[in-house]
Amino acid sequence: MNYFTKLAGLGLMATLFLASCDKDEDRAVMQPGSASALKASTSSVTLVQANAASPAVTYTWEPISFGYQAAVKYVLQFDKKGGTFASPVEIEAGNATTRTLTVAELNSALIRLKMAPGVAGNVDVRVKASVGGTTDPVVSAASSLTAAPYLVFIEYPSIYVPGSYQNWSPETAPFLASVASDKVYEGYINFPAADNMFKFTPARNWDNDYGVDTAPGTLKAKGGDIKLADAGYYRFIVDLNTMKYTADKTTWAVIGAATPGGWDKDTPLTYDATRKVWTATVALKADELKFRANGAWDIEYGDNEPDNMPDFKGKNIKVPAAGTYTVTLDLSKGAGNYSYSIEK
Repeated sequence: MNYFTKLAGLGLMATLFLASCDKDEDRAVMQPGSASALKASTSSVTLVQANAASPAVTYTWEPISFGYQAAVKYVLQFDKKGGTFASPVEIEAGNATTRTLTVAELNSALIRLKMAPGVAGNVDVRVKASVGGTTDPVVSAASSLTAAPYLVFIEYPSIYVPGSYQNWSPETAPFLASVASDKVYEGYINFPAADNMFKFTPARNWDNDYGVDTAPGTLKAKGGDIKLADAGYYRFIVDLNTMKYTADKTTWAVIGAATPGGWDKDTPLTYDATRKVWTATVALKADELKFRANGAWDIEYGDNEPDNMPDFKGKNIKVPAAGTYTVTLDLSKGAGNYSYSIEK
């Protein structure tokens, strides 16, 4: 009985072995795919927020075969020019062999790459193809694209600052913003001449306005015109809870171990009235810096993220490599939408 049982067992094992061999011969083995050339409809794009929903660039490529029938998944990858795609920004394309990016999609990719808003830069783009959970995807050669991202404007509750410096027009007046929506507003405004008069309005009209009360720095509805004796670039903080305001004249600089003066001496920035930014070309070291006003630490900005949006009393800003840089600080768009760039 045991003898026949053993023979049956051996026969079963042989059958399974042969079946296994047959399956190995029939099994589909994934072959390496061949890289496909990535084609772009343009090599340079102008990005304007007003056109956010419009097409910006279309990428196309030939289907990539892995040697057997399977659904291939494609992803567009973006990296700064000359990068290694170690941490690329990716945009899904599904199973299609073409992908049109809107202005908003492309702009978002560039901002996520930490490209400086308003400054034209170059990126490399490639398509990655993969099947299922394969660990060996196929990537195309990189295509180059030039574009300047715009900073996505975040709308906060605002008040407006019409005055003699801009013909008393609330419709075109600069504004201050309340990031916390708590009736405390902040922003920077340039006054090109002395003896400017102005008021604060809660809307772009004269239905309501706030002017000076009996004491300097205090406000009341339909109060008197507020006067600044000196021309200059002013930081405003307006608190409509307490009906008080401050207006501090500022000039701006960079300071830190990365700058020519180290942490002991400011390197001044110059105000560009056309672009409404503070800027300078500076030889920097691979180290850290901050922006500060008036040669003191009362008003200064670092960057906590970093995301090219300065934070009040934020962390030191790192400069990755030594070189000559154009440093730009833009405080013209109200609190919550300040930006800076450090471009080599």
